[in-house]
Amino acid sequence: MADVTKVDLPGVTKVGTAVDDAAKVLDTAYTDYTPKLAGASALTGWATGPQLTSGAQTWTTYLADLRGDVRGYGEDLVQSAKDYQATDEAAAAAVQQPMYGPWVPR
Repeated sequence: MADVTKVDLPGVTKVGTAVDDAAKVLDTAYTDYTPKLAGASALTGWATGPQLTSGAQTWTTYLADLRGDVRGYGEDLVQSAKDYQATDEAAAAAVQQPMYGPWVPR
């Protein structure tokens, strides 16, 4: 007998939604704190100024990429659940269709 694979569609959707919620938290952090990091450039003349400016730019880029990745993962999980459900329903409908042809007795 073949192994049966089951997917917990509500569970996958719930996890995808939770990941999307985490992305929203990252969006808020990015929006709230990125302008504060830009203040590092005001430290011209200080020996640490260029390093702080570089670190702030690196962190801003990293956080922007991270929030995009996390948002994408959440969206992909939810879409995967929808796609799986649609494929499962289409397969079930195809199995229930009557077969016609010379090999099927009438």
